[in-house]
Amino acid sequence: MKTRTSSSKNTWDHSARAPERVVMKSGMRQWKHVVLVGMLVWVILFLALFTYCMDSRMDEPRASSLLSHTETRRLTSIQGSNQVIMGSRPDPTSAPPGLPHQDEGPEAQPNTGQKAAEHETFLKLQTPVGWATLGCQAGCTRTPGVTRSQDRGKERQEGTVTWSRKALRKSRRRWEDVEDLEEYYFSKSKSVIHRLWKGEVSASMLSPRLQKAMKDYLNTNKHHVAYGGRRRTTLGGEEMLCKLKRQVRIQALDGTEPPFSDLGWDKLVPLQTLAQLYSPGFSTCAVVTSAGAILNSLLGREIDSHEAVLRFNAAPTQRYANDVGNKTTIRIINSQILANPSHHFNTSSLYKDITLVAWDPAPYAVDLEKWYKSPDYNLFTPYIQHRQKNPSQPFYILHPKFIWQLWDFIQEHTQETIQPNPPSSGFIGIILMMALCREVDVYEYIPSERQTDLCHYHERYYDAACTLGAYHPLLYEKMLIQRMNRGSVRDLKRKGKVMLPGFSAIDCDP
Repeated sequence: MKTRTSSSKNTWDHSARAPERVVMKSGMRQWKHVVLVGMLVWVILFLALFTYCMDSRMDEPRASSLLSHTETRRLTSIQGSNQVIMGSRPDPTSAPPGLPHQDEGPEAQPNTGQKAAEHETFLKLQTPVGWATLGCQAGCTRTPGVTRSQDRGKERQEGTVTWSRKALRKSRRRWEDVEDLEEYYFSKSKSVIHRLWKGEVSASMLSPRLQKAMKDYLNTNKHHVAYGGRRRTTLGGEEMLCKLKRQVRIQALDGTEPPFSDLGWDKLVPLQTLAQLYSPGFSTCAVVTSAGAILNSLLGREIDSHEAVLRFNAAPTQRYANDVGNKTTIRIINSQILANPSHHFNTSSLYKDITLVAWDPAPYAVDLEKWYKSPDYNLFTPYIQHRQKNPSQPFYILHPKFIWQLWDFIQEHTQETIQPNPPSSGFIGIILMMALCREVDVYEYIPSERQTDLCHYHERYYDAACTLGAYHPLLYEKMLIQRMNRGSVRDLKRKGKVMLPGFSAIDCDP
C-alpha cells in the first residue's frame, strides 16, 4: 500500500509539473524568436545605412575629364555649411555665410513657408547625422489620416519585422522627396539664368533664403554704405559702357597716402602702375571665372589663344587644362588668400611668375587709417613679406576707392537697392581687364546651359550664392554685364561667353 501510494504521488507530481515545463520551453522558444527577429532588424537597418553611405561616396564629383553635366546636376546638395564662400569675414550680426543652393521665386510658389520648411528638412538630411537619423525620421512619421492609437495598434499587429520594412519604405520615399525637391529648386534656378540671359532679373526671383540673406545684409550695412547718387536705369548697353569708361578709374595703393606714406610704402609698392606695366595694352584678353559650369566645356584651347588671361583666387589649371586652359597673366586674389595659411600663399606655384592683384573691402567712406588697422582679413603683413622676398614680381593692392566706385556704378544702374557690400572679384576682374585690353571675353560669369550650383570647378561645394549672390550684389552685376554684352546669344548659351569692348575700343561723344 505504501509503495502504491508513493507511486501514485510521483505520478501526480510528474503530471503536475509537465505543463510547467511545456510553458517554460514555449517561453524559451518565443524569446529565441524575438532575439532572432531583433537581430534580423538590426542587420536590415545596417545594410540600408551602409548602402546609402556607399551610394553617396560613389556619387562624389570627379575631375573635369570624368564629371558629366548630368552628374553635376544630381550632386547639387549643400555641403559644409560653415564654409565661407562670399568673400567676407563672418559677422555675428549679419546673415550666415552658408546659404542654400536651390532657388525658387516666391511669385511662383503659393506656399513659400511650407517650401522653406521642406528645404530646412532637406538641408538637415545633407549631413552624416541626417543620414544616420533618416530611418527614425521616416519610421516615426505617422501615416496621413491614421490616428496615433490606430497607427500603434497596426504596428503591433504587423510585428517588428514588418514595421522595419515599413520604416525602410518610408525612408526611401523621404529620399525620393528630397530628390524631387532638389530637382524643383534646380529648375527654378535655371529659370533665373534664362531670365538673366535676357538681362531681366529681380531679387524676387531668388529663393526665400537668399532673399532673407540679402535683407539681412541690407539691415546690417557692415561697411556703412550711404549712397546718395542718382538712378539711371534706362540707359542702353552702349551708354552704360561710355558711362563706365568715364566714371571708373583703376587705382592701386601707391604709398603716397597716410598711413602708408608714414610706413614707407612708396618704396615697397611697384614703381610702375598696372597701366604702365602693360602699356600699350593687350589686344585680346580672357577672364576665366572659377564657376563649376566651366567643367566639360573644352574651352581650354580657346582661352589660351588670348594674349592675356585673368584668373581668380586659388583656381588651378593643372588637371583642368582642357576646360580652363593653362595660361595665366594676372591673378586677382581676395584678402583671405593672403591671410589664410591653408592657401600657402608664399610657397604655392599658383602665385609665382605672374602679376598679382589683391583687394580687401574698406569702409565705404574709404577711411584708410581705419582700414589699415582693421581690414576684413590681414592682407598687409603678407603683402609686405611677399614684396620684400619677391621685389621684381608685380604685386598690387587695389585702392578701396576703386572698389566702391564700381559699387556706385552697379547701384546707379539698378532700380532695386543692392547689397551694401563690395562687388565680387569677378566684376572687379572684368573691369580691370577692360582697362588693359581692347577686347575682353568673359567665360562662365553669366552661366551657360551647363549651369550648376557647383561653386568652383576645383571644389566639391554647392551653393547658389556663388552664382546668384548673397553677400556680393552678383545678380545685379551680371545683369549689367549682360546688358553691355556685344557677343552672340549662341555663345552665351553654349559657352557662357560674354564679349565686352575694352575702354580703348569704346567711342563715346565728348
